[in-house]
Order: sequence, then C-alpha cells, then structure tokens
Amino acid sequence: MWNKTVILMGLFCAQLPASQLDDANASYAKGKTREAVLLYRKAVRSGENPTLCYFNLANAYYQLDSIAQSIVYYKACCASAPDFFRGHLNLSIAYFSLDEMGCCIAAARRALELEPADPKAMLVLAAAYRRAGSYPEAITAFERLAEQFPEMEEPPLALGEMYRELNDPDEAVRWFSLYPQTGANAAYVLLTLAELYESKNDLARAVYYLKKSFEKDTTKQWTYYRMVALDEKTGNVLVALDEARIGVEKFPGFSEMALLAGTIAFSLDRFAEARRYYEVALKTGCTQAQIGLENVRISEMQR
Repeated sequence: MWNKTVILMGLFCAQLPASQLDDANASYAKGKTREAVLLYRKAVRSGENPTLCYFNLANAYYQLDSIAQSIVYYKACCASAPDFFRGHLNLSIAYFSLDEMGCCIAAARRALELEPADPKAMLVLAAAYRRAGSYPEAITAFERLAEQFPEMEEPPLALGEMYRELNDPDEAVRWFSLYPQTGANAAYVLLTLAELYESKNDLARAVYYLKKSFEKDTTKQWTYYRMVALDEKTGNVLVALDEARIGVEKFPGFSEMALLAGTIAFSLDRFAEARRYYEVALKTGCTQAQIGLENVRISEMQR
C-alpha cells in the first residue's frame, strides 16, 4: 500500500563539507541507486556521520527492494540516534513491507512517541493493526486519524471495509459515505455502497450508487450490467431496456449485456428486438442466447 516516493521518508542531507557522503547523495539523487549504495558503504566504513550514512543506505536498499538489508541499516540508524523520528518511521514501513506486523507496530509506536501527531506514523500503525487482525486497535487508530486529518482518504476507506467485514452494514455505509468523491478509490467506494444497499434491499439507492460509480469509471462493463439488471428488478423495465441498448452499443463485445438486453426485450414481447440482441450475444460467444432465440421462435409462432 505504500508508494515509495511518497510514504518512505527519503534522502536526508546535512550541511557538511564535501565528502563520500555527499558523493553518495549525489548519485542517489540522480537515480544511480546501486552506485549510491557502494558509496554509502564506503562512507560507513570511514566512520563518516554514521546516523545519516545508515539512514540513507537503508533508503537506497529499500528502493532496490532489498527490504531485509534496509531493515539492518534502519536499525543501525536508530541505535546510533534513538530519538531520530524518521529512522523509526522508515523502519516501521520496511517491516510492513515484509509483513512483520509485530515489529512494524513496535517501530511505529516508537515513532509516535517522538512525533505523536504525525499522520504517516499514525497511518502505518493503523494499517499494521488491521493487517495483524487486531480490529479494535485498528478501528480506534483509523477513527483518530479521521478525526484529526479529515482530508485523508485512507481512514474512511479502511473503516468502511472493516465494518463491512464485521457484518455491520450501517457503520460501513456511514464511513464509505464520508469518502471524498474526488478520491482515487471513489469508483470502488461507490460500487461498494451499491452492494451494501442492495444487501439491505434498498434497490433504488443501490441503482443510484451504481450509476455514480460508472460515471467515475466508464470502462467497467459489469458495473453497467448490474445497473441495468437492478433497474429491471425494481420494475423500471423500459428504462432498463433503453440502458441495455446503450450498453450493447458501448460494449459491443460484451455478450452478457446483449443477452440481458434480449431477455428484457423478450419480457416486453418485443420479439424482433429480442432476436436482434440474442443474435449479437450468440455471435460474441454466449451459447445461452440460442435458448433465447428458440423462445422467440416459439413465441412468434403462438401469436
């Protein structure tokens, strides 16, 4: 869940005379991470500013996905400077990356002892509690984040998901509803709200959130399919048929949409229209459409 360039606290520089550490930092800044590792190691051996050398070397190893190596040097950094907040924070992130939640929680709690209101450290701790299955602690931590940093997207998303997993749909709806509609996961959140309302048999709201979700991501053909199917289920059959027609045009290779359009048209005794959709479905690989075509043939004979 961590974006290395955003979450991981990066290169730390100090105002020092030109040195091996400066050369290593310059290589790191240019994206020459492997070269930087060699230079940081030389700086470490020469005893040059151990805290910064360990910290930056750990960051370089993390960027190279050598997480175990990064942990070694984050720990060395924290031993060298026990009150260095960024060392403890990055150590917690590295442990999270290796799925070592107990160590992650310990490191994040130590970071928060140094900076009690830091949102990144609070987020790591909350996420680690959740990953470890400690839901009471995770919920408390995420709720504290939501209260102190209402602009953050992660707390309402995580809380909505956890309450859903705990079979508390009302609380899940409450938290998902607080998620910003401009957020990166807005389409997913709106779709989940639709599922929750459908489980509560509030089909009108379910359709509403399906439509909102599709507006956020118009490539999701199954979201559109479910919207059409629910419109039919709520009795808005004509609306569903018109939406299905649009869906067939929008997703020409989506055989299930054509099959649904045919089924809706057939229910309205629009046999010619139903045949056309069933033929589209059959051509795009849906063998069930053959049954629909046979039903159309029989119905037309009986008229």
